[in-house]
Amino acid sequence: MKTYQPRFRMTKIKPTFGPTVFTLVLGGSVLLAQPTFMRNMHTGPVVMPHTQPMTPVEGTIAVNNQRLRDRLESRDLPNPVPNTTETLEEGEWLYNVYCAVCHGITGQGNGQIADHFRRMPNLSAPHVQNYTDGWIYSIIGDGGFAMPPFASSMNEPERWALVHFVKTFTQPSGQ
Repeated sequence: MKTYQPRFRMTKIKPTFGPTVFTLVLGGSVLLAQPTFMRNMHTGPVVMPHTQPMTPVEGTIAVNNQRLRDRLESRDLPNPVPNTTETLEEGEWLYNVYCAVCHGITGQGNGQIADHFRRMPNLSAPHVQNYTDGWIYSIIGDGGFAMPPFASSMNEPERWALVHFVKTFTQPSGQ
């Protein structure tokens, strides 16, 4: 009769901490000795989006697009689109599509969702009528406090047509 002999001998494994400790010490010292220019995204300086907008380098030009301007720089831009009946009709259509839901049909700031916001600007207010075309154009393109930017939704001639239509709002009589 044959007895069963296991192929492998079971031995008790003795814990050794030498290699583990060496790896931790070496890895930690490498991290601490890492030069600042080699830091990763977890330890490097962080700039959150839209918190520190960088101005383009002097002399930089946009390729296949209009140069980006800030609101103050856009203030004195002239409206290149002529103020015609067709332009006003296009501006009215664009206003009804993009703006009326917040600003209301007559621009009084009483649109369907105006109650959900802290303050909805009245586009017929006297101070709005004093805005230049370039200023209104930059507000439409870049957005406002709670207003989304429409530069990616409307092309430049459409935004200029909308400027012409916004300038047609007048303060109602009796106010």
